[in-house]
Amino acid sequence: MVSFRQFLFLIWNAVNDPLFALFQDNAKFTITRTRRESILYTAPFLALSYMIPWFQFGSSDWATGLHLIIALSLYDTMFTFIGLAMCCLFTEISTDQKDRLLLTKYAQMASMLGHCSILVFEYTSSSLQNFLAFQITAFFVALCGMSLMIYTGLNAHTVWDFREHKAQDDNVEMPQKVEQDIEQNHPQVKEPFWLKTWQILSERNFIAFVLTNFFQEFHKTYLSNFTAILCDFLIPTTRVPLTVRSTFYGFTGTLGGFMVIFGAPIVGRFGYFRIIRCSFVFKICSGLLMFLIGPSNPWLLMLFILLDTSVTGASYSLFNMPLSDISDHDREKYNRKHPISSTVYGANALVVKPANSLSPMLVVAILNHFGYEKLKDGLLSGEELEIIKDVMFKVVCFYPVLLGMIQFVTWSRFTIRRSILSYEYRVPTTPI
Repeated sequence: MVSFRQFLFLIWNAVNDPLFALFQDNAKFTITRTRRESILYTAPFLALSYMIPWFQFGSSDWATGLHLIIALSLYDTMFTFIGLAMCCLFTEISTDQKDRLLLTKYAQMASMLGHCSILVFEYTSSSLQNFLAFQITAFFVALCGMSLMIYTGLNAHTVWDFREHKAQDDNVEMPQKVEQDIEQNHPQVKEPFWLKTWQILSERNFIAFVLTNFFQEFHKTYLSNFTAILCDFLIPTTRVPLTVRSTFYGFTGTLGGFMVIFGAPIVGRFGYFRIIRCSFVFKICSGLLMFLIGPSNPWLLMLFILLDTSVTGASYSLFNMPLSDISDHDREKYNRKHPISSTVYGANALVVKPANSLSPMLVVAILNHFGYEKLKDGLLSGEELEIIKDVMFKVVCFYPVLLGMIQFVTWSRFTIRRSILSYEYRVPTTPI
C-alpha cells in the first residue's frame, strides 16, 4: 500500500506543473483570468489542504492510506497552482529589475518569518505533547495564511489585468503606452500549447538556465538532506559543544535569507548574472581550499558547510529573476499579446524536479559503496571507519566543486544580462 501511494504521488507530482501551466495560460475561466484571481479563489483550498493532514480519517490501514493520498495530493496540487500564479505575478507585476529585486527581498523576509512557525508550534503544543493544541495552532496559521493570500488576490494588480478587463468593459482606461503596445505591436496569434512549450524548451537561454537550475536544486537537496548526517560523523561532540551545533544548524536555514536581504544593493549594482556566477566561483574555490586544509579542524569545516549552504540558498533565491527575463524575452521574440509565464515556470519545474530524487540517490549510492549501511548498524570500526569518514569529507568538499564547475559553464551560456524591454509598464494605484 505504501509503495502504491508513493507511486501515485510521484506520477501526479511530475505532471501537475505543466498541466497547471497549460490551464493558467490558456483556460478562459474566471479563476485563471488574472494571476491575482488565481490566488484569490484558490487560497481557501490551500488553507484546507494544509489542515487535512492533522485530522485523522480513521485508524484502519485503508483509512490511513486514503488520508495520506488525499493529504499529499491535495496540498501539492494547491501549492503548485498558487505557486505558479505567485511566480507569474512576480514576473508580470513589473518589468523593472529594481522592482523584481525588491520583491525578492520581501519574499525572503516572508520566508524567514514563516520559519518562526516551527517555534510557535513547539511552544503551543508543549513540544508536540498536546496534539489538540497543535491542531488549534494549525487552524490559526492556516487562517492567517489564507487572509494574506486573499489580500494579495484583491490588491496585486498587474498591467495585464487591464487588458482582461478592457476586453470586457470598454470604459476601463489603460495607460496609453501600454494600450498601443498591446493593440499595435502584439496582434493576437493563436498557437497550440505544445508549440509554445517547444519554443520555450528550445530557447538557448532557457536551456542554459534550466541546466544551471537543475544542478542548483541538486546541490540544495543534498544540503538539506545530508548536512546533519555528515556533520554528526565528521564533527565530534567532544570538540564542538551540542549548543554550538544546534546554533549552527539553525543558521544554515536563515543566513542565506539575511544575505539576500542585506545584499540586495550589491545585486542591484552588479546584476543577478554576476552575483550568481560569483557564487559558483565561491563554491569551487572554497571546496578546494577546504580539501587542502583537511578534516582536522572541525570549526573551519562547520564554517565551510555554513557558507556553502547559505551561498547556495541565497543564489537560488535570485533564480526567479532570470526566469522572468526569459518570459519577457519570449513575449518580445514571438510577439505575444500576453506573456506565457506559467508555461515558462511549468517547463522549468518539469526539467528541474527530478533533481530532488536523483541527488539523494547519488549520495546514498556513494556512501553505501564504502559501507555506510554497516556504519548505521554500528558494524564498522578501526580502518573501515576511517575510510568512510574520509569518503564523507571528500563528498562534502567535492560535491560543491563539481557542481559549481558545471554550473559556471552552463550559466556562462545565459546571454540575457538585463531587462529585455526598453520601457517598463507601470501598475496604477487605483484598483480595478
